[in-house]
Amino acid sequence: MAGMESRQPVSQIITFWPLVFAAAGFAFSLTQPWSFYSNQNQYYLHGLARAGYGDLATDWLANTADPTPIFSQLIASSYSWVGLWPLNLLFFALGMLAFLSLMAIGQTLPFWPAQRSAQWLVAGGLTLIFSAIVRCASVGIVGVDYPWYAQAGIANQYLLGAGLQPSVFGVYLLVSLAAYLHDQPRLAALAIAVTATMHSTYLLTGALLVGGYLADLVWRGRSRQAIITGGLALLGVAPILAYVLSTFRPSSLGEFREAQEILAWVRIPHHTRVAQWLDLVAGVQLLAMVAAGYLCRRSRLAAVLGLPAAGAIALTLIQVLSANATLALLFPWRLSVVLMPLASLVGIIILGHGIERLLWPGLVRMLAGLCFAVAVLGAVIVDWQGWGYREYPAESAVMAYVAEHRLPGECYLVPTRVPPPPKSRGSYSSTFLPKSGDQTRPSIFEFQRFRLATGAAIYVDFKSIPYQDREVLEWWRRVNEVEQWYATPDWEASGVLASVQLRGITHVVIPRDSPVNCDGWKCLYHDDSYSVYRLPDRRH
Repeated sequence: MAGMESRQPVSQIITFWPLVFAAAGFAFSLTQPWSFYSNQNQYYLHGLARAGYGDLATDWLANTADPTPIFSQLIASSYSWVGLWPLNLLFFALGMLAFLSLMAIGQTLPFWPAQRSAQWLVAGGLTLIFSAIVRCASVGIVGVDYPWYAQAGIANQYLLGAGLQPSVFGVYLLVSLAAYLHDQPRLAALAIAVTATMHSTYLLTGALLVGGYLADLVWRGRSRQAIITGGLALLGVAPILAYVLSTFRPSSLGEFREAQEILAWVRIPHHTRVAQWLDLVAGVQLLAMVAAGYLCRRSRLAAVLGLPAAGAIALTLIQVLSANATLALLFPWRLSVVLMPLASLVGIIILGHGIERLLWPGLVRMLAGLCFAVAVLGAVIVDWQGWGYREYPAESAVMAYVAEHRLPGECYLVPTRVPPPPKSRGSYSSTFLPKSGDQTRPSIFEFQRFRLATGAAIYVDFKSIPYQDREVLEWWRRVNEVEQWYATPDWEASGVLASVQLRGITHVVIPRDSPVNCDGWKCLYHDDSYSVYRLPDRRH
């Protein structure tokens, strides 16, 4: 194509400061929660407990093996030194990094637009498709966040989720790929190490990508560089690999197998069970990735990603045939968190390349500006109107009471239920879905915010989980125990009250529809949804 031979580095095509401002617009348009939300309720726990947040140091889960020790230290240090606000800035910075990496990758493709106006349209289109306002519009019009599937991988795995969490450091996979395509294999290897160190579930995905780099280097006659790159990657991941292997090694084969099956098939089947997440939408995502791969077949990007994609497919087929829970928890399909954003990027570039042929450059620039304006102003509206990261209002009042009145040494029992098997296949994002304004209880993750919203220790909940096998089995025992307790009307006659007290529980949150007889207990709080009771002292 005309102009392709003189293609320049992206920093020279779109000059530095405009590109930085565009990246800031991209990151701003994502939006993020300003309080603890979803997975943050698990991944912030160890760090906040370590930093002395509330009474979390006495919480059972906060004292289990930490699956993300470096991330937890980041949380602890931030909270201890200045508070949690830098974490919002970090998520913003990682969003900018994702945008810059995608643009740098796009610039290596043979169909990258030659005109600067069309390049800006690619930047604007990328920002718009990732933006919160487009996702909110989809939810408002059809009830489903379809734009989410353009940026997320299959099995509801993603890079840029709802605020800062360990998975967001998967952005460094994009950094690694961009660095490699721009002939910086050592930087690419170090970026893989950063990703895996912050979230060890990226170890397999990182290994697949490094395998692609090494194969490409050897194919191009750069065997020495391949050895150096592979060595740097292995050296970089060695500490976290050693930590994982030593901390989460099997206590016994039986306990390990049982714990893995509980995690894979009960707690996170939407991530692990192919029959659960493979629906029509996932099929469309897979077709989009294949189509993008075909369109890029003559690029270095395709050469580098061919082996990792083949490896991911092979391991996925092995997992399906073997039904192995441990392999499922390694998420061989997690490479899709890189492939799907790249597929969207390819589609936007081709669209931008076509538009530049149809419209005057001035109109193309105006269209690019409109994309940025809608995305950025839309983010302001989303935040102002509170359209994202909504929680169940029925829980907020009781948690506000506990946060104000809790005392050291208390332990709260909150309702916990094992959800029934899903009635339909697929996965979805609930980030911009409205929550019921009535007093309806959450169907699965009831009181997932309780620990961080109140600073109080709890006995167990279904959302937040340990990963060491014996601790998983203890978590599972507690979940089932609590479900049975709340299904028992007379705690005193059945011996439930004695069991609850024996476990150090001092306060119980009772839903209004619970059959539990609370006569004789001291009621500290009551509303239309929940009541809080202080249990009688065991000594009496």
